[in-house]
Amino acid sequence: MKNFKTILIVTLILDVIQVIPLFIAKAGSAMKDQMISDFNIDGLAESAPALEVMDIMLHIFGYVFLGLVISVIYSLRLKTKEALKSATFILFIVHLFWTLPDFVTLIQGGSAHPPLIIMVLTLIPVVGLFYVSQNGELKS
Repeated sequence: MKNFKTILIVTLILDVIQVIPLFIAKAGSAMKDQMISDFNIDGLAESAPALEVMDIMLHIFGYVFLGLVISVIYSLRLKTKEALKSATFILFIVHLFWTLPDFVTLIQGGSAHPPLIIMVLTLIPVVGLFYVSQNGELKS
């Protein structure tokens, strides 16, 4: 799995899967109610300003993630090994710091993190992008 394109496609697929709950929650479904209950903040569900802040947060995260997905798609178009190494390393850094708050919350004993299986899935792009940024090969 040293091929840049393979890791970038896997990253793209996992990124799209990760952003789906944000869009479902933004649509105001049971997913949003579940997210609210997972935060364990008393009165959050009854507070209109707090719910507005949560909607804004979901909106912002959606756009940030859209930018991340577009960056991965653009990286798939790169042709030189040096450019791909640089792009995958930058994407590694962005993915690492996107997932880091969830792991910090988990370690601190908080409950406002995704299920563990989702957290493991978020590590696949992080590890894969770092690996190809160091050892990637172009396949013709």
